[in-house]
Amino acid sequence: MTTVATTPESALRTDEGTSRLALTSIAVGIVGLVGLGICGTFFTTSSGTSFDYTADYWLTASGLPIAVGTAGTLLAVHWRQRGADGRLGTVGTWLGVLAMVELFVQLSASVLTSTEQQWGPSYILFTGLGFVAHALLAAGSWRTGVMPRWMLGVWPLVWVLGSFAAVAGPLPLLLIAFYLALGVIMRSERR
Repeated sequence: MTTVATTPESALRTDEGTSRLALTSIAVGIVGLVGLGICGTFFTTSSGTSFDYTADYWLTASGLPIAVGTAGTLLAVHWRQRGADGRLGTVGTWLGVLAMVELFVQLSASVLTSTEQQWGPSYILFTGLGFVAHALLAAGSWRTGVMPRWMLGVWPLVWVLGSFAAVAGPLPLLLIAFYLALGVIMRSERR
């Protein structure tokens, strides 16, 4: 009879657990990205700080699953590599998780108060930190072979354009396409 480590970290670091985390996180992120794309393309939103339209709530709330999905995806990609992404991957992953937690809290506060919460430059700062985090993880992942290099090259840019810096229209479709490709890769790695 074999014994299996039961700590949460060891459970998530298995190939099966990491693939499940990746696929679930990608699905959650895509839900938010669809909402962001629909609101940004088809509905009128306020340009001020108070929410004047229902779409303001939907647009802001769509960032919540994007933040959760991004954090989970970063962790899954990092854990899949089992440390081969080095310090760059580790620092990138945890900076990204930190940025997503802050953005989640800020967006939640905005939805709850019906006003755009602008905590100084924090939205811009943490969106930029998310870009840096993706770039660091991609750089650390370059030699591991888990993801194709072309994907690593476009990941940070597609993430920032398709998520929290998407200003209007169908830009989230870029990130949805990327996430679908990543999901195929993470699923095929499991077999």
